[in-house]
Amino acid sequence: MLEIFSASLVFYVLFAFVMLGIVIVLYVNNRTSSRKLDVGDNLVLCERQKNDDGYTGTIDKQKYLGLTAICATDLRPAGTVSIDGTPLDVVTEGGFIKKGSTVKIINVDGSRILVRQI
Repeated sequence: MLEIFSASLVFYVLFAFVMLGIVIVLYVNNRTSSRKLDVGDNLVLCERQKNDDGYTGTIDKQKYLGLTAICATDLRPAGTVSIDGTPLDVVTEGGFIKKGSTVKIINVDGSRILVRQI
């Protein structure tokens, strides 16, 4: 009986120390910061990367619209074409196109480039 009592007592004492440690860390964190923060604010990025500041998610590929290209790989229906030595990942309208065929870029939507065989 004494062993069970001492094991549970040790558990409760350790639990109390852990809880006290958490309370102390949260108190010190709030006292030392210049503004009041919630507990999770240190884990979340508050700044945004804007296009005006030079941050872009994708490269603007509208300049390729209407151009012709040569298939560098088989398009099944996705693959790679080459425009003046520049490789581009493209998608066909649904059919397969063999390597070396000539295609025309008919639609650009973000980073998705749609081609049609000529």
